Amino acid sequence: MKTISSPSLADIELELPLRAVTDDLAAFTGRLSLAAGAEKGYASFAAEASRVGEIAERAIGHAVEISRFLALAGTSERAQVAFYLDMLIGLSVLNAASTIAVALAPPRLAVDFAARRRVLGDVIAAVGGDADFVKAARKAFAHGDAGDVEVVETVFHAATVPTLDDARDGGPAVLDLEQGLSLMTFVRELAAPAILVERAALQLDDADGFVRAIEQDADLDPERLDRLQRACHGANLLAAADLARACLIDAVTAGDQDLRARGKELAQRLVGERLRDIVIFADAMADRIRELRHMQQDTAGRFKPL
Repeated sequence: MKTISSPSLADIELELPLRAVTDDLAAFTGRLSLAAGAEKGYASFAAEASRVGEIAERAIGHAVEISRFLALAGTSERAQVAFYLDMLIGLSVLNAASTIAVALAPPRLAVDFAARRRVLGDVIAAVGGDADFVKAARKAFAHGDAGDVEVVETVFHAATVPTLDDARDGGPAVLDLEQGLSLMTFVRELAAPAILVERAALQLDDADGFVRAIEQDADLDPERLDRLQRACHGANLLAAADLARACLIDAVTAGDQDLRARGKELAQRLVGERLRDIVIFADAMADRIRELRHMQQDTAGRFKPL
């Protein structure tokens, strides 16, 4: 009698060429342009609308591929799972970055609020009974959802993998398990978290400078005052994004306790509880990625390379 084997990770047909991988937090901060000067650059960044719905669909798409990996892992040899864990870690970083970007991007349209509700609901469903994590998630997504906002019934679908011709150069996109080699490369080439933390410190210094400019000149014209206020907000948004991304990357790399402490110290300088809560949520998501990394390290050396 012929035995029919269940699909496993060994059945994945890995694709080439490698694709450039950009997470949504990197894309979020990458929109900043200081060509017109810091004040105008930060102010313009704060005024720019984010495509929250598209970010949400990427978060959903990454979550679908994570579920797919876990399902295939259940029917795979342990050595195969160990070899492919960087794929799961890469997807987890991308999913976390997209999720945090949805929480971070200021919602302006009814569809933005709907996207936030969808992503928060997915997070809560995924973590089960982890009450502390659920609390952190609710706080990160809470601000901006109150008030008289039109409730729209919007269906968000998992974003699909673009073809090589359709992929936006350097832009964020969903990758599936077939792009596993690109995911592995992404994990191994992540930015240094220390650079992100120090960049956040500079952004917070810039924000403080904008506040001083407001406080020291009682005769500011309305246009300049508005620009300075928006610049302060923009600098804080960028600092929060960099601190959140540093949390995620630190979970993948060796991990630096001093750097984590520095990040938490800087997070206290963020203006507004909403941004501080988002960084706390990012740290909670990073802990889950760190558990995957520790599991990978524990299994390293048990199996010969395939």
